[in-house]
Amino acid sequence: MKYISIDNLSDFEFHDVEFTLDVFDHNLLRVKANHLNIHKKTEQNSHETNMEIANAFITFEGFNLLSYEPGRAWQQDENGKFFSTDPQIILTDHSAFSRFSEQLDSGITIFDLGIKEEFTYFIDALSKDPFFTICFTFESVRIEWDEYKKEA
Repeated sequence: MKYISIDNLSDFEFHDVEFTLDVFDHNLLRVKANHLNIHKKTEQNSHETNMEIANAFITFEGFNLLSYEPGRAWQQDENGKFFSTDPQIILTDHSAFSRFSEQLDSGITIFDLGIKEEFTYFIDALSKDPFFTICFTFESVRIEWDEYKKEA
């Protein structure tokens, strides 16, 4: 690959990125990413604007899925506060891995990828489940691509 970014997730914008599964086992997650944007003036982007990358591969090494939380239906009360009558379900261990694998097999669309707390990350996404959140850790992340598609 022509471009490689290692351990610099903050250089990228993940909103509306589509992940297609390449490899997933308990320690490695590799996805093909479409619609991934890189911020302007980062080491890998010499353009004056944010750029959309064509066909990136993202590899999380030392990947550890901590939890999978399916979305719940939310309502708003007369005071404008949101509430849910659905129970909060948080899957861990093999249940989380199975559910997340199932979503990845269909492809997922990322709403947000960020830091939940020090060294713990989250992804809000949709796939077969209309909304879900995963929490995970990883040792290293590598993003690779050959070309830019267009201005973001």
